[in-house]
Amino acid sequence: MKYALLLSFFLTLFAVSARSQNTARPDLSVYPNPAVEYIAINDPGESVGFVVLFNLVGKKVEEFEYAKGAKLPVGDLPKGMYIVQLQDRQRNVLKTQVVDKR
Repeated sequence: MKYALLLSFFLTLFAVSARSQNTARPDLSVYPNPAVEYIAINDPGESVGFVVLFNLVGKKVEEFEYAKGAKLPVGDLPKGMYIVQLQDRQRNVLKTQVVDKR
């Protein structure tokens, strides 16, 4: 219950942030979900420059500079839910997605 409440709070926070920037990109996605060893980005427009992972408390736990086709390692992270933020080279948020790390 506590984790569900925290998750809904941060999802709402990130949704409001993404809407205020008006840069949501439906063509971007993070896969596989759930993830075990790595995550990858579906970015047909090559607009992603950085990928930032947050835990459900909102603490940044990992940050990657993104290169097209790269697999980003998450195998060393503890199991749980993570908020993945896709940013362009100017650090504008393009999309935010929740990923389950198993």
